[in-house]
Amino acid sequence: MNFLEGLGKDGFREFLGAEIVEVSEGYAKVKGAVRREYLNFHGTAHGSYIMALADFAFALAANSDNIKRVAVSIKMDFYKPAYEGEELVAEAKVIHGRKLVFCELKVMRGDDIIAKGEAIAYGKEISKPLSECSY
Repeated sequence: MNFLEGLGKDGFREFLGAEIVEVSEGYAKVKGAVRREYLNFHGTAHGSYIMALADFAFALAANSDNIKRVAVSIKMDFYKPAYEGEELVAEAKVIHGRKLVFCELKVMRGDDIIAKGEAIAYGKEISKPLSECSY
């Protein structure tokens, strides 16, 4: 099983209701809708849900170049709330690195940026080329 197939069958991804929109080398975009069970006591999307969508995009982007990587660090700043029923889109882009990659993260509600962050992943084991993966 390649990494995209594995992430596609991931139980936590299913719980998030996250869908893969796009994956190319060093880039990924996913989307998910804010459900009632993702709300905090303020009635807005819990930061962990927003972060988890960004993390899913990060996992795809960081592993998209045939090297298996794991997260070392993730930092997220939250700018605006999201509400039940809204669709969120998370993007991750590798900006530098090979063994240790540095990524920019962004979560959008329509054209509105609601969170931005950065992440670092470490890896060394070669997997299948992206061209041989399906999702």
